[in-house]
Amino acid sequence: MVIRPFLDSKQKQSAGSDFTIPINPEGYAQSYKVEAKDKATGGNQGSAPAYKFTAPEQLKLDFTLDNTGTIEGNILNGTEVKDQVDQLLNVVYKMQGEAHKPAILKIQWGLFTFDCILATLDINYVLFKPNGAPLRAKVSASFTQYTEPKKRVAKEDKHSPDLFRSIRVADGDTLPLLCYRSYGDPALYMQVAYYNELVSVRKLRTDDELGFPPVKQSETQKTS
Repeated sequence: MVIRPFLDSKQKQSAGSDFTIPINPEGYAQSYKVEAKDKATGGNQGSAPAYKFTAPEQLKLDFTLDNTGTIEGNILNGTEVKDQVDQLLNVVYKMQGEAHKPAILKIQWGLFTFDCILATLDINYVLFKPNGAPLRAKVSASFTQYTEPKKRVAKEDKHSPDLFRSIRVADGDTLPLLCYRSYGDPALYMQVAYYNELVSVRKLRTDDELGFPPVKQSETQKTS
């Protein structure tokens, strides 16, 4: 299992060396949560909960860092546990100077991949040398799913002026035309250009995915 750190949300710029978990965990746990709110109405004993949002997926890993020489296949055997912990912290926890925040991570294990950021990290030292140096540490880590904003917009594909949506550019499309189709107001094209970080609004590249952020309903009615 490898944890790869990145400085940018598109995962194009590495934040340094990967961390390979020296002893693969026996498994991992994923959790999903849908947030809802109850609508209290007078005279009723209960009511149907209203959907609020879907929380990001959570991943939990429990693994061991060991330097006893007794575990077969330990790729970091011979490396002090303290140094193993430092390597892990450098990848998942410590501030990245260029980004001014911890790294965005990609966890890979066989066909399983998970883009995320660290949520919690607990390290329990359980075995020691006579001088007190740790020989083994139990690590429990949880990660929160991270989806690059434009990918999230494309995945959700919502179709409403007050919600995000994604549109694939076709031949002949212009930004004002796409804004008219999305919002009913072509004048909003500068807001969309800014959101998508477009260098030019005159020429759109065919097959590019553009995100259309929500706008207030009053803005779409200014020209009506």
